[in-house]
Amino acid sequence: MQWWERLKYEFNKGNSPVRKLIFINTGVFVLTLVLGFVAHLYKSNLNDLLRYLELPSWGGELLKRPWTLITYMFLHAGFWHLLFNMLFLYFIGRILEDFQSTQRFYTIYFGGGLAGALFYLLAYNLFPVFTSIPEPVYMLGASGAVTAIVIATATLVPQYEVYLYGIFRVKLVWLAIVIVLMDIALFPSGNEGGRLAHLGGAAFGFLYIRYLKGGLFDSRLAMSKLRNLFRPKYQVIDEKELLKRRPNKPGRAASERVGRSKPEQDEIDSILDKINQSGYSSLTSEEKEILFKASE
Repeated sequence: MQWWERLKYEFNKGNSPVRKLIFINTGVFVLTLVLGFVAHLYKSNLNDLLRYLELPSWGGELLKRPWTLITYMFLHAGFWHLLFNMLFLYFIGRILEDFQSTQRFYTIYFGGGLAGALFYLLAYNLFPVFTSIPEPVYMLGASGAVTAIVIATATLVPQYEVYLYGIFRVKLVWLAIVIVLMDIALFPSGNEGGRLAHLGGAAFGFLYIRYLKGGLFDSRLAMSKLRNLFRPKYQVIDEKELLKRRPNKPGRAASERVGRSKPEQDEIDSILDKINQSGYSSLTSEEKEILFKASE
């Protein structure tokens, strides 16, 4: 089997998105090394070429090179940058593969990369600490996409345990918390673009899994709790105690007035259904009054 056929076989083996993404990122890195070698021979600067693939901080530059929203997340500044990203992608990504489809895995990866780019662009164009920079800054790396994978996995299976460096046993939820807190704590010390990409990827990974789980706000659960609030409370009372508490029997007219003072449960349920479909503002004043009486 020729080396090219062998490479294709390894790339497609198991149809693993983790495997494919590691192959692509590593292949691009090797390609940049070769191009850097050739550029040096011709006394050229490879960075001038990579500027067309890295993500610029200025919106005007981005409009000229919109493809950089994708290409930036497959470039790395050095071997260690690539190694740490691919190690996290390999060890945590394989866990996510077991729980999510290939399509959703790619959605998390590329969505995290794009969210990291969005955080980066907004910060560099809105906050004073960045807007005073006279020239555009460029960002590269898969960190935002990989962080999305890590946080998504921790959100999906927070109690899943992994061994850091083969030694430390830790639950994914704590690993995710430490990663986010470290980016926040180290933000002022440098690599602000990378930190922003991490936080953007983390936000996307968390929100996407919460969406798949039923959303950040479960309307059905909320309505169930709201119904229980208006349902009558029942309690067991001893027969003798009941006789002590029983008041004098009212007349028929008074009994009818008492019966009308409390709305019936079917009426309350109908109003709650209306809130669930159209919101509280859609209620008439009479319906709001009925709901108020039921809550007393």
